[in-house]
Amino acid sequence: MKYVISVAKAYKHRGKMQHKTAKKHWFVYFYDEEGKMYSEQVNWLQAVYYMTQKHHRLKMVCPDCGSVFLGLVKSVKEKVDCPYCT
Repeated sequence: MKYVISVAKAYKHRGKMQHKTAKKHWFVYFYDEEGKMYSEQVNWLQAVYYMTQKHHRLKMVCPDCGSVFLGLVKSVKEKVDCPYCT
């Protein structure tokens, strides 16, 4: 499953110097199940879909054990189980 965190327009070769006729393309930035971050190029219709599927990265604190962890949620009000307690 993809946890989409951002959708943006960028140049294909971000590190190279850009010339005046260079075009930007849509990219989606996401995490996979293992927590690794990836990016891939998409067309504008897929970009619109992925914009509705975005997750937010929030630092959360477990009330039981007091540990701090990164939670990927669609809404700020959403509750996440602590990965250390369970």
